[in-house]
Amino acid sequence: MTFDSLQIAASLALFAASIGAWILAAPLKAHARLYLRFAAILFAALAAASPLRLGDVAALLLLPLAASALAVCAVARFARPLNSFAASAVLVTGLAGGLGAMLSGAGLPALAPVMLLGLAIVAAALNRVAILAALSGAGLVAAGLCFVEQGAGAGAMLFCAAALVGLSRPPGSALAVEQQSLSRQAAAIGRFHRDAAFAALGKGLPQDLRHK
Repeated sequence: MTFDSLQIAASLALFAASIGAWILAAPLKAHARLYLRFAAILFAALAAASPLRLGDVAALLLLPLAASALAVCAVARFARPLNSFAASAVLVTGLAGGLGAMLSGAGLPALAPVMLLGLAIVAAALNRVAILAALSGAGLVAAGLCFVEQGAGAGAMLFCAAALVGLSRPPGSALAVEQQSLSRQAAAIGRFHRDAAFAALGKGLPQDLRHK
């Protein structure tokens, strides 16, 4: 069995991105963290299958399911978390597309959900002006287009890695808002302690000194 060095490098990059996404998902809320880590596991499985010449078959099942998980994560982070039924329906749709593609031998049932879910990620990210996350959705669409042209090759792997990393990185605006909130809380606590100290000092003064 011959191995393509570029394919192996792209698979390693996707596997490393999956590990990094798992770690970076730690500070996210559960609605986003669980689905992002689920997508990371699926992409890691795709990266492991690619050097063994099983990437084309595995991508038909794993790519739409991972795209569904990323879409649920993006909606939870940038719009509104889906309830259990809606999130399950999105995942089942991706799974049905993958199984349909594997049984029929045609890539369209698997790739159509990937394209639509990638655009959904772009729309959800632009709702919060999260440019990096919007590029993540565009990368998912590009991964589907690359799969149409050359299967689960190096291009599709690298675009999948970019899509995963783009959604796992917390937006800078959210960090800035959190820092501003902490600063306001610290200032409010400082004012409260200062007023309490002045009140205690005023009560401790003699009556004649307070009238002067």
